[in-house]
Formats: sequence, structure tokens, C-alpha cells
Amino acid sequence: MSQIEMDRNPKGQKIPGKVAFAATLLLPILGVACLVMPEPVAEHLPHILGAVMLFVGAADIVTDLLDKGSVPGKITVGTDVVMIVLGIVTLLNTTESLNVIAVMWGLLGLEKAAHEIDESLEARASSGKWLMPLVTGVFELVLGTMLLIAPIANLGHHVLLLGLELIVFPFHVHAAS
Repeated sequence: MSQIEMDRNPKGQKIPGKVAFAATLLLPILGVACLVMPEPVAEHLPHILGAVMLFVGAADIVTDLLDKGSVPGKITVGTDVVMIVLGIVTLLNTTESLNVIAVMWGLLGLEKAAHEIDESLEARASSGKWLMPLVTGVFELVLGTMLLIAPIANLGHHVLLLGLELIVFPFHVHAAS
């Protein structure tokens, strides 16, 4: 059986830890907004994404630095610093950021596609389940390519996918023993 857990748990944490937990919850809330109203979100994506990255990164880094006994989750101090920088740059260069965000999603999609296709080939060679990773890889390949060809024109479709990713980002799934 699988279990889903938050990377950070607010129980037993001090105030900074609870603030970081609340900040992490902004990501799934933004994810729901992406699913419910993708066009307005796409239009204001640099502002929204920049502000959320800045807030989440700052809240988490403050928690990690102030609470010496905290156990870091999936997000590390280095990742927090990068999120803060990306948030600031995205907010300061909103027009250029939209193109950069779309192109980066395209490149990340191609990277995911390569991984999925490789996984599929390895699974096929070892008589494993290979079809689903291949289908996923081809899907990622098509979406990534669409974003690289026409970043802004295809951004709306990707906002829906972003919504799903943001909803599951703070969680991880593992097999229960």
C-alpha cells in the first residue's frame, strides 16, 4: 500500500516551521487556480510564480536558519536561495520571464521525455513494464517541443499541467511497510 506524506509536518514545529509549512501550502493552492482558471493565471504567471517562489523560498530559508533542530524536507537551503533569486528575477523582468518560463518548461519537458524513454527501453530489455513510460515519454516530448516552437501560444495548456504538478509538489508517495 502507498502512503502520501507532506515533506514538512507542522506538528511539533516552532513558529518559523509552521510559517514554512503554510508557505508550502501556497503551491497546491496556486495549482488549483491553474486548473480552475488557466487563462488568467497564464496571463499573470510571472507575477504569481515570482511572488510564490520568493515567499516560499524566504519562509523556508528563515525556518532552516532560525530553527537549528529542524529536519530539512525536500527543499534545502541552497534550493531556497535559488527560489528567492528566481522569484526576484521573475518579478523584475515579467515580460521576458514569460518567454523564459515557457522555454524552460519546454526544455524540462524534453529532459523528462528522455528519462521516460530511457526507462522504457531499460524495462523492455529486462522484460519489465515498458509501455507506460514510453507513452509518458512521447507525451512529454510532444509537449516540450510545442513549447519550444511557440512558447507563448502553447503556454495555456502547460498551465494546466503546472497546476497538477504544484498540487503534488509538497507531497511524496512511498510504499508502506
